[in-house]
Amino acid sequence: MSVNQNTERNYCISILRVLGMLFIILCHIASWLDIAFLEQFFNYGVYIFLFISGFLYANKEINSPSKWFLARVKKLLIPFYLFVIPVSIVYFKINGFDGLEAIKYLFCLQGINFITSFIPFSEIKPLGNLWFVTIILICYLLTILVKKIEKKHKLNIAVIILILVASWFIPKIMMCFNIPYISLEYFVTYFLGYYISKFKVKNTLPIFIIYGLLLFLASIGIRLVGKYCFDNSINNFYLLIVSATHLGLAISTYFICNYLVNKFTIFIKIAKSNIWITFDKLSYPIYITHYAFLNSVTSVDNFGLSKPISFILFILMTITSALIIFYIDKAIQNKIIRT
Repeated sequence: MSVNQNTERNYCISILRVLGMLFIILCHIASWLDIAFLEQFFNYGVYIFLFISGFLYANKEINSPSKWFLARVKKLLIPFYLFVIPVSIVYFKINGFDGLEAIKYLFCLQGINFITSFIPFSEIKPLGNLWFVTIILICYLLTILVKKIEKKHKLNIAVIILILVASWFIPKIMMCFNIPYISLEYFVTYFLGYYISKFKVKNTLPIFIIYGLLLFLASIGIRLVGKYCFDNSINNFYLLIVSATHLGLAISTYFICNYLVNKFTIFIKIAKSNIWITFDKLSYPIYITHYAFLNSVTSVDNFGLSKPISFILFILMTITSALIIFYIDKAIQNKIIRT
């Protein structure tokens, strides 16, 4: 999702951003078509977004935390509200008004359901993918805190690794024993990207093989074995495996992409192409809008058309709504807020 723009483009990040968007859309399309194995495979697209978001902010100075955070809030929440408000109106008109859900989405708290086990799950169904916006806003707040700590204390990679591992592992163990917990896996993913960027991991062939290809294949293999052995018998343990392999896939995808982009100029040419730049710019609006057209009262299924025709309609509605949001947001940012 193109919510972080550098003055000098990072072609690897640009490719990963579009790939992450495509993986999420493919995951939801697979769910719509009831193709479970594809849905589960492509489900790590959000982890790619979180990883590259952390990666981009690792080496940036935050001189004014309040201004920095407010700038990120505007980039995230203006497109968010441009879509949430009309979809919510349609949803509440058909299903009846729900004050609690309205408050959650009004204050962008819908993602809290995804990180807590002790709050009853609920959502506005066409907007079920927007939990990510809450998570990334929390990541930005944590970034400010981490950078303040870094100014006072020297970085120790061993301590950082220990904190990240514990932050991921402890809630998962609590989950396995049905103890109420707050999941930190999304924040761990963000800060893995942050510190891989901070420590400037070398882009060499051995790194590509070990952290790219082997980690990618191992993640898929472990996921398949876990599904076969634990999916129907020990569900919480299988969810632990899912979380670990999502992290592994996101990290390995970065190392694979980073090596290929620097090794083969064809990937830079792709990232420089007009169509790729367009999709990069539209990645966040597309992420916001696409899910609604596959689910609930705003689904293309409500037209009663065949799946192929419905799929074409889904593409058209997603792109059209994303373009509308993109240009309205651009006008608001450039003409209203700045003046």
